[in-house]
Amino acid sequence: MQPDFPKTHKFVGIDLGMKTLATLDNGLKIANLDVTYEESMIKKYQKRLSNKEYQSNHYKDTQKTYWKWVDRKKNKINDYYHKITTEIVKKYDIIILEDLNIKGMFQNPHSSRKLQRIGWKKFVEMLKYKARIYGKTFRQVSRWYPSSKNCSNCGYYNKDLKLEQTQWKCPQCQKTHDRDINAGKNILKQGLIDLIDETMNLWDRGDSTVILLSWKSTSP
Repeated sequence: MQPDFPKTHKFVGIDLGMKTLATLDNGLKIANLDVTYEESMIKKYQKRLSNKEYQSNHYKDTQKTYWKWVDRKKNKINDYYHKITTEIVKKYDIIILEDLNIKGMFQNPHSSRKLQRIGWKKFVEMLKYKARIYGKTFRQVSRWYPSSKNCSNCGYYNKDLKLEQTQWKCPQCQKTHDRDINAGKNILKQGLIDLIDETMNLWDRGDSTVILLSWKSTSP
């Protein structure tokens, strides 16, 4: 059994994205890993395979090289995600993300290839199981929650926000938002509300295992 990471009494809301892997509510942006070279080599040897006689010695040699590059890409992504997720779980006691419909997104031909490269599912699963084994709290807010369109400062709902807009100014409080940071802040707020509701429901049922958590801001 893994020993728990020390408690930090910090919490974080994380917005996942296409251009940026993850944006934290405090403004930290985690870049997507560049695997374009590995992908170009995979494509190169995949093309060579199609020109070889099936099961010939040349075919088998090319196939070995092809799988070498597939494994290299996979290992590079795994190493990157392990380092990032371990750091997040070490630093924060409560980690909150959106419950994205990743399976549904893969059905969109315009985004499926990009999603395959990013590997959101792997990233989320790593955070989830590491939070569990190291004694941290992992939660996901509803996929229907409008995290990008709500002003995290005053709560105004911007129904006209376009997908391509990376920044917007709230017409009610005049606060200018980075779309992803604003989403991270809203995800955090909604996640904490959900946790409080969950705790109150446990109290109502007389559950004696409820633990009160001490929280503080993660802003730099």
